Amino acid sequence: MKKLLKPANIAFYFLMLLLFFVLGLYFASFIEAGKNQGLAGGAIVLGWGVLFGVIAFLASFFIANFTSVKTIIKINWLLLILLVATWSYKYYQFKIRDKEQEEKSKQFHPPPTSPTEAVQTVSLAMLSPYDKSGASENFSSENKNMGIGFFIPNFYEKRTLYFYGGVNLEKGLTDHIPQDSVVFALDQNQNFTTTYAPPWLYPAALKLDYGIIHFKAIGMGRDFIKVETNSQNGQIAYLDKSAGKFVSWPEFILSMNSVEFPEENKQSVRVKPLDYAGEIKADYDFIEPLMVEGEWLYGILLDGNRQEKGKGWIKWQQNGRLLVTYNLFS
Repeated sequence: MKKLLKPANIAFYFLMLLLFFVLGLYFASFIEAGKNQGLAGGAIVLGWGVLFGVIAFLASFFIANFTSVKTIIKINWLLLILLVATWSYKYYQFKIRDKEQEEKSKQFHPPPTSPTEAVQTVSLAMLSPYDKSGASENFSSENKNMGIGFFIPNFYEKRTLYFYGGVNLEKGLTDHIPQDSVVFALDQNQNFTTTYAPPWLYPAALKLDYGIIHFKAIGMGRDFIKVETNSQNGQIAYLDKSAGKFVSWPEFILSMNSVEFPEENKQSVRVKPLDYAGEIKADYDFIEPLMVEGEWLYGILLDGNRQEKGKGWIKWQQNGRLLVTYNLFS
């Protein structure tokens, strides 16, 4: 018992505990133990460190009991060197990551203004291909791939929307560094505007005075959603999926006030969702969506005064190409 309580052995116990605790954290990181576990991920990783440390701590008593004090002293020096090396490497990783985040922040964000300085706002309307002045707007993606739907950021609660690139879909959000962002704010009239927006940002639909900004969604992962950030050149980026709401194309079309055909896509209204079904003859201007079934849409045929002229089926999309324009407003 006296041998186990010698200073060299006591130091050996705690060095084993600390070193293997760190090695447990490395092991958890290697096997991605906390991957896709949300807030529980950190606790899982910490649990591996505690497990390794406790096992090593208990084993150290048996090792010390059958090992000479002189040998334990040599082992202590080795353990100390390994402990310093592992901690130093981890500290170096944190410093490198912090430096990268700071550099990206300086590159993409303007310096903060003091309370006495005027806040310069950047209106997304200047960056969008859509006019912000009208009360109604028609949108179409007829010459482009439709994607899987739309992503609508929740800028009422999250005033900064981060853009990510070079995403590893096997890793979580916290393992990635944003490449850019758009920062939303309220102006003096309590209308939404932006204090910073990248010059390449051209969303699929934008009317901030109506609280609308829609990104076309291209794909979806567990933590990220892939969106088109520039509707003119097809530029893409990744967004945090929890930063907003995904709306599929059928849901989106059904939420529209009305849809209509551009002249080049004018087609017949059918009594059933079939190409060879009978036609419905009606003089109409708009269609109020009621149901979506694959490539077909069932709706109410309306004239310019929104008087009903009948009901029927139209083909609203085909082979990933949108055939109609949709009205966000009445």
